Amino acid sequence: MGIVPMINKLTSEQVPRLDDCSSQSLLNYFENSWELEEILMKSLVGEETFYLNPDPLRNCLIFYLGHSAVFFINKLIRVGLIEKRIHSQYETLFEIGVDPETPTELDAAMQGVNWPDVEKVWQYRDKAREVITKVIQNTSLDLPIHQQHPVWGLLMGIEHSRIHFETSSVLLRQLPVACLKRPQGWNYAPSYNEVPNNEMRLIPGGVVKLGKPKDSLTYGWDSEYGDRTVEVKPFLASQYLITNGEFLEFVHKDGYNNRDYWNAESWAWKQLYNVQHPKFWISGLDGYRYRATFDEIDLPLDWPVEVNYYEAIAFCHSKGSEIRLMSEAEWNQALLTSVDKRLSTNYNLNLQFISPSPVGMFKIANSGCGLYDLRGNVWEWLKDTFNPLPGFQPHPLYEDQAAPFFDGKHQMMLGGSWATNGSMALPTYRNWFRPYFYQHAGFRIAQDLKA
Repeated sequence: MGIVPMINKLTSEQVPRLDDCSSQSLLNYFENSWELEEILMKSLVGEETFYLNPDPLRNCLIFYLGHSAVFFINKLIRVGLIEKRIHSQYETLFEIGVDPETPTELDAAMQGVNWPDVEKVWQYRDKAREVITKVIQNTSLDLPIHQQHPVWGLLMGIEHSRIHFETSSVLLRQLPVACLKRPQGWNYAPSYNEVPNNEMRLIPGGVVKLGKPKDSLTYGWDSEYGDRTVEVKPFLASQYLITNGEFLEFVHKDGYNNRDYWNAESWAWKQLYNVQHPKFWISGLDGYRYRATFDEIDLPLDWPVEVNYYEAIAFCHSKGSEIRLMSEAEWNQALLTSVDKRLSTNYNLNLQFISPSPVGMFKIANSGCGLYDLRGNVWEWLKDTFNPLPGFQPHPLYEDQAAPFFDGKHQMMLGGSWATNGSMALPTYRNWFRPYFYQHAGFRIAQDLKA
């Protein structure tokens, strides 16, 4: 199966319905997620590349080659759908990722770890695929699937691999381009290099209900469930995500070196790493170029800038003390007033491209006063730290999926990116990262209405 037909299948409508799916549709969904991950890993040139650390706060790439397969096997054993392990050593070594605060912390965690040969990990993946395929073919679904259903563990594995597809795509952008070969038929979005006027738009107030209903008919992670009602006051927000062109002005005005734009924590990070421009910009004699997943290209001025939370806040401060990011409740209110649910595929999600796209390229129903790219293109940083919704309960199959990160040290982001696929592309998914981590993530600015 080539990359193009695989991408064409990746729409939110293809997320299996818990009350109306078949073994064949689950098998297709599994195979699609598995092959997507393998396409990324097969784009690496040379076995030595698998042992590189593209990001000093992430594991080396061979961990991600084995991790999703091991996650599947361990969860299927937990729910009783398989009995025997394939390779107990691998099923420990590749099981748990890391969330370090410093490279030194990562180095300490990896002390004494000896990664196996790449070919042996590929062989493990092949065996795991055979086992998972047989489970899907031979397990009675007994619909509907619910959170205590054994097949929930299978869905968890599929959605987990889709998350790690996106994680790996970010890491590939941090490798030298010589270490990669772009898959055939995988294309970037166009750029017209015209920076649109990014006007502030009035979002009406309203009452927002946060939380995925427990009887929802699609898979959800435990942090999505719960119930919070918020009264949102009218506010202003930029109609577009902040573009590379707009952020270029911030850079040219020496925003990275203006202490007034940074708090003590973010300034210490900036100084430690001598950060002078966004992670995926490349500085040269003639200005900046842009690091896409597999290539260096001209800086696309009309694509959304990709920055971490610290950089987003610094930009906000440069625009005035009243400028800020949206809250989770405001983002949901903006979505309600901007988007027609009938236009459910009109987003840069699910690999329509393998890059961001010009802001506003994907039209919305309420184009006169709504906000563009609330879903897709790049994740949107919010002002909220990651938090549990009232009624939150960790799922017993993966108790540390979200709960350890309700620590005030992880910032929320919503909406998904071009690489987001599966249930994570649904608007109920609540994502989070440390404020100095990089993802396919950007931001828009917001402002309270003046009395």
